[in-house]
Amino acid sequence: MKVFDVHVHFGWWESLGEKDSIDGWLDELVRACEEAGIVKVGLLGWSTLGNDAVARAIEKYPGFIYGMAMIDMDEESPRMVNEYHQRGFTGLKLISPALNYDDPAYYGFYQRAESLRMPILFHTGIIGGPIDYLMGGEEDEWKAIPVGEAEEKLVQGLKDQITMKPYGKSSARMQPIYLDTIATYFPKLYMIGAHLGWPDYITACAVARWRPRLFFDISGGDVVQRHILEGRYIGREIRPDKLVYASDCDLRRLKDNVLGWKRAFDEMGMSAEDQEKIFYGNAARVFGVEAAE
Repeated sequence: MKVFDVHVHFGWWESLGEKDSIDGWLDELVRACEEAGIVKVGLLGWSTLGNDAVARAIEKYPGFIYGMAMIDMDEESPRMVNEYHQRGFTGLKLISPALNYDDPAYYGFYQRAESLRMPILFHTGIIGGPIDYLMGGEEDEWKAIPVGEAEEKLVQGLKDQITMKPYGKSSARMQPIYLDTIATYFPKLYMIGAHLGWPDYITACAVARWRPRLFFDISGGDVVQRHILEGRYIGREIRPDKLVYASDCDLRRLKDNVLGWKRAFDEMGMSAEDQEKIFYGNAARVFGVEAAE
């Protein structure tokens, strides 16, 4: 079984977006992917430094790394879509807009991506934060819920951070229903909504039902996986043809994530053909590589 993982962040989880997260990480990615059977990766950048790191990864591992440039649609020009395309990026990653995803102010980005056949991975649903108040430090000690002075430092840091952003940035701007508008006006644009719209799964499934080039990924850790399986969404609300595999997790958990989904698909009686669509085939279509395989 070969796997196309469409949602991998560049860098160590505990220091995402920082320079120190780059060193040695790419070698670790290659090793982890070999163990997990992952043969292609949609690698996500972050503004400036992160996108540059992904560009270098594309050059080093062509055919394995499919670069997804992160663009800030509130600060950058749609011309950047063309620039990233020229630099070898396959697609774009969008998150935390100041306006709703389907606001006409962003149409210039979508129009260029559509014309260049650059798929867009949209974060959909609730945006995570520095602390997970459900899981806490169960997975990693550094995720432990802070108390006292540590908690005060956390909230002050969040306050300082948000004052540097335009008002409006919120999970409310990234709901899966907004992809319906974009898919309607840009029907040739390939789109992936992350996390099946967590927790608005039914809306995500309903929109994917009617929009030809809109897909959703199944990343989001144990919680999203549990919701998808207990809700029995796959097959009843959304066909395997509209789902793509994505890890969005620490490299140490990559193999277990793949095997966990494989086990879940087997237990629900999913055919080998449908599993291949989710693990590889659908992503190959989205990223335009199916003809070369």
